[in-house]
Amino acid sequence: MPSENKHIFLAPHAVLKNLEEPYLYDLKGDELYELNTDAYRFLLRIFRGGHPPVREEDEEFIRFCLSENLIAFSETPSRRKISLNPSPIPSLRYLELQITNRCNLQCRHCYIAEASRQDLSKKQMRRVFDEFEEIQGLRLLLSGGEPLLHPHFWEINDLLPKYAFRTILLSNGILVDREVAKRLRVHEVQISLDGMKEGHESLRGKATFEKTLMAIDHLQEADIRVSIATMIHRKNLAEFDRMASLLQSKNIEEWNVDVPCLEGRLKINQEFWVTPAEAGRFLSYGYGGGFHGSAKNSTCGAHLCAIIPNGAVCKCGLFSQEPVGSIEEGLRTCWARLPRIALKDLACECPVMEECRGGCRYRAKIQSDLLQPDLFQCYARGVLKGGE
Repeated sequence: MPSENKHIFLAPHAVLKNLEEPYLYDLKGDELYELNTDAYRFLLRIFRGGHPPVREEDEEFIRFCLSENLIAFSETPSRRKISLNPSPIPSLRYLELQITNRCNLQCRHCYIAEASRQDLSKKQMRRVFDEFEEIQGLRLLLSGGEPLLHPHFWEINDLLPKYAFRTILLSNGILVDREVAKRLRVHEVQISLDGMKEGHESLRGKATFEKTLMAIDHLQEADIRVSIATMIHRKNLAEFDRMASLLQSKNIEEWNVDVPCLEGRLKINQEFWVTPAEAGRFLSYGYGGGFHGSAKNSTCGAHLCAIIPNGAVCKCGLFSQEPVGSIEEGLRTCWARLPRIALKDLACECPVMEECRGGCRYRAKIQSDLLQPDLFQCYARGVLKGGE
């Protein structure tokens, strides 16, 4: 325990968040710790540069925070800027910010279809950063298109460390050389890898597989966490075991496996599409903590929304044709307008409802109806069997 002349301070990567309940968020480790009232008040005083007395009942909590590298001791007090305005309820924790439609690939499954040259302005992005921090946001996902093609990407990149949220860059990796990796100021880069060489390049184009693997190596050399996103498609089904071995050899801690919707370019490349009965079992290959969870009684996306390159705010990128407003109106205002679907309103009756939450609402919508089950999740979780 600290002596009277020692001050406790929060580690630079630890921030307080005033969500539905008070939390301590580890930006680096992407861990969220719920706090009781006493713990919150104690850490709040520390955050503001105070020197609260350590009671006997505080000692176990302090030891835990030390073991998680959330606090440390110093000879002098440390005061940090803090924004603890209450979040809306439900809280907006995860924001996908599509900063550009520009892309250097013509992937055969892309739901954006034909790419255009539309970019969010620097002013718009700074406003979003400020408002997302004020709204108590946790994870900002910078996506596109290919975000690195935004004409002002590096200016925005250099602003990111000043904000109290975790930043994740979603990239195809083609432009990530050693120098780019060293310049990035994000906590994590999610790289798209859609198979081994044959499967990946059938979807994303020739000479992309090796460049993607090199990007992973460059990022890890720069001490940036790498996660992987994979889309299930017709030409990578035989490659998942080899992919699993490859990712294990590269110490990848998070692998997000999903299914592309039959939209955009996939409509004219339907030979890549896989039915729910075929694709379901491959969803189980994914692992790690990248799932953007929902509230107890809500379907997917209860804490998530997206902003697309024209500034429109949507439920997620797939619902880009159903915006609820513009960022010019303010993030809180638009978030309050987003429609939410309760689990009880779904036409689902199965024992895994609380676990899968009905799956993806957009997939359900294009399969049949917004309130129907997402059949991909039904097959993935064994609710439906092959041939049903």
